[in-house]
Amino acid sequence: MLVYHLKDQSINNASDPEIQWFLVRILSQFDHPEGVEAIAHLLTTTPHEEIRTAASKALTTLGSSTVTVLTALLAVGTPEEQRLLATRTLAHIRRGATIAPLLSIVTDANPQIREIATEALGSFHDPRVTPVLLAALSDQPSICIESIRALSRRRDLLTEVSLVSALKTCLYRSEPSVAKEAATALGRLGGGGAAIALGKLLTAPVATPVKISAVRALGWIDHIAATQALTTAFDCDVPIMMPTVQQEMARALGQTQAATLKTQAAQPLIDWIAHCATQNETVADNDFFLMKLAVVSALSRLGDISALEALLPMLIDVDIRIRLHALNAMRQINPELAQQKIQQYLENPSLSSALKHQIREIVN
Repeated sequence: MLVYHLKDQSINNASDPEIQWFLVRILSQFDHPEGVEAIAHLLTTTPHEEIRTAASKALTTLGSSTVTVLTALLAVGTPEEQRLLATRTLAHIRRGATIAPLLSIVTDANPQIREIATEALGSFHDPRVTPVLLAALSDQPSICIESIRALSRRRDLLTEVSLVSALKTCLYRSEPSVAKEAATALGRLGGGGAAIALGKLLTAPVATPVKISAVRALGWIDHIAATQALTTAFDCDVPIMMPTVQQEMARALGQTQAATLKTQAAQPLIDWIAHCATQNETVADNDFFLMKLAVVSALSRLGDISALEALLPMLIDVDIRIRLHALNAMRQINPELAQQKIQQYLENPSLSSALKHQIREIVN
């Protein structure tokens, strides 16, 4: 009787959305083929969004008979809206039984169906899925992105397929959204190969947002190749390296965790301070301020003793915010040695009385 009410839309009571919603809830308690068929029928015929949502949720909780009914709706010749609804519902079930029907539509003419199927298949660690995800890297942007995201979670594939090489090609796609996603994926996978690929991107003629994503990804890879890539690119000038990218590189270098790499990561930052010390009085630029802030913060996180000497000129910066950050950085690196360095700096005869007073104000 419940099945009849759901299928026959000419019955007044059954056409009431509230009654339909309750009928769906009741039928979802029984894994019966006719009940599943009735809910699927309602899913593909109702004009009410809330009923479609309830029917879709109900189908995802039922057993294998749901997959059989929904698979039938994927057949060529079924109205496009019904095929799309069936695909979306299958994608939410996330059981092994849905792999085969989802694989059958990964080359569908409808890009929405391909995108949903690719995203759903990406949650399965099944040998049949890997070639599908790799092939999807050549598809249109939204589908390619779903494939990249899925592959970024598959470090287990690194020894089986050339995953880094496959993702590397996406770094140079004309769509920035794809290139940025590929950079993020390589950062998650990590390793020397990924770091080298990202490092080459930094000096290539690609969009600034893509380079920023690549820099952030390199910051996650605690590998000598990542540190080398960042330190090499750090010295590049505009237009190869825009100020916003260089600021991000300073932050990425500051994230270095390996003790053996911290000194190497700190060196370009120290060199930058030495090079820019003479510009303090002449450069009034927000990018320059943000860069100084990024460099000081990075050196603070790295905690390398050699940075103490370099940070001293920052104590007489024209901006009090930089002076305070530099002092805090020195104290975080080594408070006792920082105090000694500051005292020695104050004894410098070439330092004017006004600048000495300025230092004493923030130190005390």
